[in-house]
Amino acid sequence: MIFYKLFFHLSCIIFLTTFASSKPIWKQELIKSRNYEPEKKVFDLTFKRTTLAPDGFTRSLITINGQYPGPVLEAKKGDRIVINVRNEIGEPTAIHSHGMFQRGTPWFDGVTGQSQCLIPNNYTFTYDFTVPDQAGTYWYHSHAFTQYVDGAVGGLIIYDPDDPYLNEYDEEIIVVLSDYHHTESEILLKKFLSPESEVPDNGLINGKNSFNCKKAPKGSKCVDNAGLAKFEFVPNKRYRLRIINTSAFSAFFFSIDKHEMEVIEVEGTYTKRNKIHRLPINVAQRYSVIVTANQPVDNYIMRSEFQKDCLPDGGKKLSIVKAIVHYEGAPENSAPINVPWKDFLEQCIDLRHETLRPLSEERPPKATKELELTIAFHNDSSGVVKAFLNGSSYVPDLTFPTLSRVFAGEANHFPRDRNVHVFNTPGEVVDITFINTDEGDHPFHLHGHQFWVLGFGNGTHVDKKSLNTVDPIKRDTSTIPASGWIVLRFVPDNPGVFGIHCHMIC
Repeated sequence: MIFYKLFFHLSCIIFLTTFASSKPIWKQELIKSRNYEPEKKVFDLTFKRTTLAPDGFTRSLITINGQYPGPVLEAKKGDRIVINVRNEIGEPTAIHSHGMFQRGTPWFDGVTGQSQCLIPNNYTFTYDFTVPDQAGTYWYHSHAFTQYVDGAVGGLIIYDPDDPYLNEYDEEIIVVLSDYHHTESEILLKKFLSPESEVPDNGLINGKNSFNCKKAPKGSKCVDNAGLAKFEFVPNKRYRLRIINTSAFSAFFFSIDKHEMEVIEVEGTYTKRNKIHRLPINVAQRYSVIVTANQPVDNYIMRSEFQKDCLPDGGKKLSIVKAIVHYEGAPENSAPINVPWKDFLEQCIDLRHETLRPLSEERPPKATKELELTIAFHNDSSGVVKAFLNGSSYVPDLTFPTLSRVFAGEANHFPRDRNVHVFNTPGEVVDITFINTDEGDHPFHLHGHQFWVLGFGNGTHVDKKSLNTVDPIKRDTSTIPASGWIVLRFVPDNPGVFGIHCHMIC
């Protein structure tokens, strides 16, 4: 499997010409808040490098208020969110609230070279936006260079007073999955820009796991048995697990031994309840599942299994990432039973639409415009792998972002390597067909919008007869299969500059 070293962007300029942890208290508040009055939620976040050892291996990480992962930001639908970012990393940064539409505030999307300039070191920048029409499971992360690989991530949860499943679960638990590198991203970047390949050293659940220190380089500081994340279950209670994949590269299969899951949400879209045992989740994707604590009182394994076929060497050195589900009344230190689900799932693709259905059927409007983009990778003379969309490799201008060009009146004068596509017709509905000519899968994320996933498949021939235009799922991050295709439909109704890009080390 080929491993790609560089991320790539498709930037779209869109105009309209017509104008973490269990939170039972939120459950109680939501039940009482059907007539909820929006509030202003203010979060003060300091980004700073700290020496930590989440899996026993000591390295420098970017922490947020001293934490890794960063604190979970919680608000309700309709709230105004104010995030004061204090940058003490030692280098410039920018923060993206992943999945937030930023309606009316595209300059707070947090993408360097597109919506803003970099935040200098020792500087405070404020993001200020509202979420009038969104609720669900989101996250925030650095959108500068490879910083989020170094730890600049955290959960962002928008609670919904009108949640149709509100009475179907008792408590919520946030589960943050990640692959994990022992090498700082600055050094990793140099490897990515060389002909070398790189794979994660480990994986984490809620920032914890153990590493076999025998594999650590000589001279490094490493402690065995660093400990696993632990989740407390009370017998017969129902839990909504909000699962977020914050990885740099890795897709996982998520599961809990002997416990079925029912998917109820994907990236802000409620889904019909559907029982599964193992959940495929790619980079930047999020799901909510309901799990009932209906098994005998004991300790169980929560698993995040690397989808190894998606990694360059088959992930030979990587083991299953584990956490502990501890039932109230079970022995504290007894080893959990080992009974993994045996279901076969195809790797490197998403849940198919037969499994993932919207709760409320919404037939998407007919497309008025089609855009076909071919993904290809080429080595330059130095052996650097670069990505191309229709023959153009994206190059941002960090000193003159695309949105600034628009405000400066230069909306019709973009260099080809900005990969700009302008949508300025009222009522436009766009189908984007990606043809992936390369041997790796790519989780693509659209900023400022959601899209309907009409269908995907293998090969370069798009089977349009198979497209689901009746009840497709709507989300913001979807996987383009290796050597395959995908068709996404969206409505460009949010004026601004928004990218669509592969989310591997973006």
